[in-house]
Amino acid sequence: MTSVIRPLFCLLVISTLLVSGEATGGDLLDGLDHPGDVIAISAAHEAMSRVDNGNNRDKEMRNDPKREKTPSDFLALFHKLGRGAQREARRTEIVENIIRMVTDGVKAKGKIGDMISRGVLDEVIEIASLSDCARSVSGTRCRRRTRKYRTIDGTCNNMQNQLWGSSITPFTRFLTPIYEDGFNEPVGWDTSLQYNGFTLPSVRHVSNELITTEQNVLDPDYTHMLTQWGQFLDHDLDLTATAVGRTIPMPGMNSTSCSETCDNIMPCFPIRIPDNDERITTKDCMPFTRSSAVCGTGETSTLFNNNPIARKQINQITSFIDASNVYGSTLDVAQSLRDLSTDDGLLRVQEGADISSGLDLLPFQDEEVSSCNQDPKGGDTIPCFLAGDVRSNEVNTLIASHTIWLREHNRIAKELKSINPRWDGETIYQEARKIVGAEMQHITYTEYLPKILGPAGMDQIGEYSKYNASVNPSTRNEFATAAFRFGHAAISGTVRRFDENYVEDPVIGNVALRDTFFSPWRIFNESGVDPVVRGLVGGSAKLVTPTNVMHEELSQGLFALKNQIALDLAALNTQRGRDHGLPFYNDWRVFCGLSRAETFSDLEDEIKDSTVRDKLADVYGDVNNIDLWPAAQLEDHEDGARVGPTFRCMMAEQFKAFRDGDRFWYQSKGVFTKAQRAQLDKVTLARVICDNTGITRLPRDVFRLTDVDDMVACGDIPGMDLQAWRESRGGPRPRVRG
Repeated sequence: MTSVIRPLFCLLVISTLLVSGEATGGDLLDGLDHPGDVIAISAAHEAMSRVDNGNNRDKEMRNDPKREKTPSDFLALFHKLGRGAQREARRTEIVENIIRMVTDGVKAKGKIGDMISRGVLDEVIEIASLSDCARSVSGTRCRRRTRKYRTIDGTCNNMQNQLWGSSITPFTRFLTPIYEDGFNEPVGWDTSLQYNGFTLPSVRHVSNELITTEQNVLDPDYTHMLTQWGQFLDHDLDLTATAVGRTIPMPGMNSTSCSETCDNIMPCFPIRIPDNDERITTKDCMPFTRSSAVCGTGETSTLFNNNPIARKQINQITSFIDASNVYGSTLDVAQSLRDLSTDDGLLRVQEGADISSGLDLLPFQDEEVSSCNQDPKGGDTIPCFLAGDVRSNEVNTLIASHTIWLREHNRIAKELKSINPRWDGETIYQEARKIVGAEMQHITYTEYLPKILGPAGMDQIGEYSKYNASVNPSTRNEFATAAFRFGHAAISGTVRRFDENYVEDPVIGNVALRDTFFSPWRIFNESGVDPVVRGLVGGSAKLVTPTNVMHEELSQGLFALKNQIALDLAALNTQRGRDHGLPFYNDWRVFCGLSRAETFSDLEDEIKDSTVRDKLADVYGDVNNIDLWPAAQLEDHEDGARVGPTFRCMMAEQFKAFRDGDRFWYQSKGVFTKAQRAQLDKVTLARVICDNTGITRLPRDVFRLTDVDDMVACGDIPGMDLQAWRESRGGPRPRVRG
């Protein structure tokens, strides 16, 4: 085969394998005169079969109505891959498997010379190159409408760097990552390897000794709505793509699930259970699946670079505060959420289905078998709710947040339609979406962040000036993987459900957090939205201190099921940090302007309690070995803040980038008129709740704990006047153009 035709032929085959997912490459092998082509393409075919067989096995297990669900099933549901992220992850895993098969052949006695002579290694590199794995991500064509409205996927926000902040792109980083082999394997992969004279502790041991608490100490100042807003906001900013399947690809159908092995075999990186663990005594490990790598980084980068590129992870959603958790981060999701039966720009709902108020609920997902929990007492199957983010069903409080903002879009859309009857549905949808995103931005920076970051953090962010096209707004890996997971520790072990007097509802009562995981039936059949929202604004958040970090409901009972060992959120967070190559805590101290600690005593300014520092020494051995997430959680909070100096520094840097690098930031010149900005400045979360629930009395600031007697009627809480969006008389009829 000529040098011109062979690459084209390989491109055809690899496209068939990697894009269409159909195993038809074997029909094209007849007549080849280059042996390397046959072997390399066969390897690609086998790799595809391994990955897809494993993925299909996962799907069959999830959809088997007779199979008892496991906590790992719910964790996988929490990280469910969208269509675009699944394509990216699948491509990476296929190329990784090609590399492993060839590597196994090279290691086998007498194989290396045969492979070189037959051109196999050259062909593997050529096939991987033709798969577009090592591509340099280029820009995208930006249409005229992107100058006025955001794209759903975040592209074209920055007109020079069109992919900055967009969905299905790599996380950026503050610091260079650390991997055990320098580019791919996480620290702790080799459990016998010593760091500074000590092996790294199991993250489960870290959780047991430093993080877990039985106490549920109440925050004296803030409500649980402060914690809930943090979760809802986070789901607008980052969603890490995990491996396509939780199954180790093997020849044929002989695959092993990550829930069935305690060995470190890609993509599995199980969490070792310490011998003295008081709760888990019958298992040696807790399952953990690594995040998928961007193709051309980590293991796959070895084909294209003399110096391998450190493994990067994929953010499935847009980085901007753009209400992607309401509207989606890909066009197919956005379209599935819209009510296209009318030309009114509305989102789909279940009309009047909320038993607490008679208002609308989120639509249900279209599933053959519901992935969510069901009422143990029986009754009709309740599917998972459908929202802009796949994690919406995780807990009832999150469902409530999604429901409120779905209603807010439709409320605004209906009013815009009334004010501007000439507007078509697309214009109404885009304008309402633009307003909702601006509301979330305003609430975050005026009501939420000052309480979390305190004066020092807000000074670090600074006052808004103008859009800065040189600022990359993309979510930093360390923010998503560690810093903004600070709020996990402030989650209460109880979901409060309050009546109109802001006391526990005498009929439905409160419920343990673990009993609300992926349980939309509780909202649909048992409580509705209003009691949950009243519980959020009328009840305290959990107070986090160095000796009272994470409640055991999350570290001992995450996604707990009968006869199943629950997961540990603290251990998962720390293991994810290692998986993503996050540098150790001491490096972050330097990044944030603190001194590099030489001994554990050097931490006393940030961690004043000597018993906590002594525990750190017992667990880690050397101060340079401490993981970022647990250490930063153990820091004393700064004045007026709910985080210590390290997380404050990291979060402030990120939120400054989110704001300054967003061309559509609500305060940026030309995004809204002066009159419209004046109305947006009136927005509070309290007013949004008043407008979209049956609740009639609230604190003016729903994040601040308020006595019931000091709450005010919704009529006394100001809101924005959408008359500022009335089109000028006699002007051209607005249309959204492509």
